[in-house]
Parts: sequence; C-alpha cells; structure tokens
Amino acid sequence: MHAERLTWCAQTLAIITYMFGDWFSSSFVNVFVVCVLLLAFDFWTVKNVSGRLMVGLRWWSEVQDDGSQHWRFEAQEENLQSTTLDIGVFWVGLIAPAVVWALLGVGMFLRLKFDWLLLVATALALSGANIIGYVRCKSDARAKITSAVTNRLGGRFATQAMQSAAGKAFGF
Repeated sequence: MHAERLTWCAQTLAIITYMFGDWFSSSFVNVFVVCVLLLAFDFWTVKNVSGRLMVGLRWWSEVQDDGSQHWRFEAQEENLQSTTLDIGVFWVGLIAPAVVWALLGVGMFLRLKFDWLLLVATALALSGANIIGYVRCKSDARAKITSAVTNRLGGRFATQAMQSAAGKAFGF
C-alpha cells in the first residue's frame, strides 16, 4: 500500500501545482517543469512499482533488431498478496487522475489558455499510457486464464469421454 501512497502523493502534488502554482511562481516554465517531474515520477512509480505490488501486472516494450517495437504484458498469478481493496485502490488511482486532468483540460480549452493545455496533454499522455498498458495486461491475463481453464476442462472432458467410450466398448 506504500507504493500507492507514493503515487497518490505525486499525482495530487502535480494537480495542486498545476492549479495553484502561479501563487508561488510567476513563471509558467517553473510550474510546467515541476508538474512534469511529478507526473514522470508518478508514471514511473505506477508502471514499475504499484502495478507489480498491488495487482501483479506489468508491461513494457522492447525494441527489436529490425527497429520495431514489441509490447510485453505480464500478470503474476502466484504468490500475489493483493486484497480487493488494493486492486480497487489501484484502478481508481489509475483512472481518477486521468479524469481530473481531462476536466482541467476542458477548462483550459474554454478559457483559451493553450499553453496550459500542453501540460494537460502531457499528463493525459502519461496517464493514458499506464491505463492502456494495464488494461492490456488485465485482458491478456484474462485470456490466459480462460485458455488455461478451457484447456483443462476440455482435457478433462476428453479424458472422461474416452474412458466412457472405452468402458462401453470393452464392457467396463
């Protein structure tokens, strides 16, 4: 749960800095840099720490020799100590900031403050990358579980059918 506290702190500080940064600094660049650093810390923490510890998911991309990218998604199925509270906090902590940033972006668009929209776009890009990565991890994990269950049940049914057919054929 400590990992999620770190990321909630970084997300909250980034949003507070965005909203009230001009109270402490008249420089847009200073506020922008502080927000981007907080957002980058949040991105890294969620991607590399929170996701692994809280829900057993991780994702990354590898650059192949031919220059193409290959995305990898993993789900830890064994020795995961997560509770439903941990899982809920993780997903809310992943999606809620993106919603807040989107609302802030709409506000800046309506006020015609396009320089601040660059910061919102950066926040949404980082949040969106984590959301997409973890949703794909989750769907990949579900597909693997479904496949394993189907194979297991299919194998069991096939074995039972073969035993039943053999029993009928040989009078067992």
